[in-house]
Amino acid sequence: MSPLAMIVGVILPPVTFVLFAGALLNRIWVWRRPPEADAARFAASSRARAAAIMKETLLVPSLFLGDRFLWTLSWLFHLMLVLIFLGHVRVVADVPQLWEGLRLDPYTMSGVVGGAAGATIVVMIILLIARRVAAERVQEVSAPADYFALLLILGIVFTGNAMRLFDHVDPSETHRYFASFAMLEWPTVPENSWFLVHLFLGQVLLLYLPFSRIVHFGGVFFAQAAVKRG
Repeated sequence: MSPLAMIVGVILPPVTFVLFAGALLNRIWVWRRPPEADAARFAASSRARAAAIMKETLLVPSLFLGDRFLWTLSWLFHLMLVLIFLGHVRVVADVPQLWEGLRLDPYTMSGVVGGAAGATIVVMIILLIARRVAAERVQEVSAPADYFALLLILGIVFTGNAMRLFDHVDPSETHRYFASFAMLEWPTVPENSWFLVHLFLGQVLLLYLPFSRIVHFGGVFFAQAAVKRG
């Protein structure tokens, strides 16, 4: 095993997981602290209030009314992220019985859907970066962290696309690799440069998430619960 594979694929993952879990739990605790945004009140909300919260969270009608171009970019961007996340679930832990039951070829579907999502999200990220650079009012409120987050995601998507197009990694290798952590066994790291860079950038993103505005996908539920309740 190469030194790079040892560091990125064996040493860093458990450290990343512990730090990410601890930081995220702390962030959730902070969200719960304000009385008006406490999780118990959210859980006790009426159906109408819960529906309003889900509508604002998933469809963001307020953004649609204010900036339809940004709403379109953001919605497509998040939709592609969901598709890519679902694709990675299969990479980590495949369920062959599901594909057999649905009579689907997972490799063909992964290539078509994953390839389309990977290409689309690259375009979305480039447009979002261009908007921050070109629009003066957006440029004024943009911090370096905003560009860092977009460029980091772009790097992750690019290396993922590179694995699909240039140097494919056998899914069985990734299944065994991630399963070894679940079974507390010594992992066999796929010796693929694109995979190692992709894995490293993914771990950087996990470590960055709890401290960034990207994690709004969690806090927005508490915030909307407080708003709708008031």
